Amino acid sequence: MGRARRSFAALAVIAVALFAATAASATGPPIVNETDHFANEPDVFVDVNPCDPSQEVEVTTSDTGVIHFMLFADGTVHITGTIRSTISVDVLPTDGTPDATGHGVTWFGTNGQIDPDTGEAFGNGESTFTTSVHVTFTDGTRISFHEVAHILFDANGVVKVEFDKFKAHCG
Repeated sequence: MGRARRSFAALAVIAVALFAATAASATGPPIVNETDHFANEPDVFVDVNPCDPSQEVEVTTSDTGVIHFMLFADGTVHITGTIRSTISVDVLPTDGTPDATGHGVTWFGTNGQIDPDTGEAFGNGESTFTTSVHVTFTDGTRISFHEVAHILFDANGVVKVEFDKFKAHCG
């Protein structure tokens, strides 16, 4: 989850910089059309156990995926990405031995204009994010969770639809 959002934000900043450098304002074919493939990219972050939010964990992932980015002359973008992750979880304080391992898949997509401060779509824009993760602890306990989020903006950048649903299965 962390990598996808950070990757999206990085692409948004690049998009804004590229758009600022262009004077064109007509619609048409993309002025930037890039597809980036990556493999075994490490990411480490602290999160909480979704089945016990009082338990902080260090999550280490190895991410492989693809991000497709198009920037159009009018400033609109189309971004999609899919990331597959192998996951290792170490309960804090860490001891260097994984307490759980598993895998996850994240997909995200955005269409519209980009806000340079937030990386979110605005003005007739939309952004969607979904992730599914499954891990098994060394004691056999399994945790699966799925999250889906969507936001839709009108022409004035006002949020018209927004939801974020998270469901964890613990046991």
